[in-house]
Amino acid sequence: MIAAIMGATGLVGNALLSLLIESEQYSKVIVLGRSAPALVDHQFGAEKVQFIACQIDEIHELTLTDTVDHAFCCLGTTIKQAGSEEAFIQVDKLAVVAFATLCHQQRNPKLKFMVVTAQGANAKSNLFYNRVKGEVEQVLIELHLPVLTIFQPSLLLGDRQHNRLLEGIGQSLFSALSWMFIGPLRQYKPISASVVAESMYQRALASQIAPKVQKVTNLMMHKQHH
Repeated sequence: MIAAIMGATGLVGNALLSLLIESEQYSKVIVLGRSAPALVDHQFGAEKVQFIACQIDEIHELTLTDTVDHAFCCLGTTIKQAGSEEAFIQVDKLAVVAFATLCHQQRNPKLKFMVVTAQGANAKSNLFYNRVKGEVEQVLIELHLPVLTIFQPSLLLGDRQHNRLLEGIGQSLFSALSWMFIGPLRQYKPISASVVAESMYQRALASQIAPKVQKVTNLMMHKQHH
């Protein structure tokens, strides 16, 4: 099969890319983004990676020559890193929808589109971040993709290329207090980016079970991992 991924330089995307290129299930992995992922030359499967350089506002201009079977969207930023709410929307909403539309245009009835949003995503939320994440989920559902799987992680744990100070403090704090996330609080427990990546990979390869749109919660990913 052929996979396509956006956001491959991020926490989840980087972990997922390793799984995809080392998997014998995929003969080609198309990576779209502003910067090429850092690959180890001798890494098994690295030769099957095709990098397509593009800015986020150029995605709608692209044409994929290979029919994509599984598309993975791991795009995500912060308002501070993006620079403004408008720039945040460009990445976390418009670019995500553009990528989904690009893959959907191929009319592959077996296409599976996997996307990372966030726990608490809600188009009616008063919180800007959660509202945008909820809006993108809503738009993706309205595209009527053959299969859409939405992953909603809590705070992501892992080493980022770009240091996010407050998020780093949050990671350290929540890691130290992880024992508190039991019972009803377990659904909010921070989650390793590698666990999210593994969940996306496993869901992509699993036989599809109705409905066409599924949401994988933070708690579901924790349970699947254990």
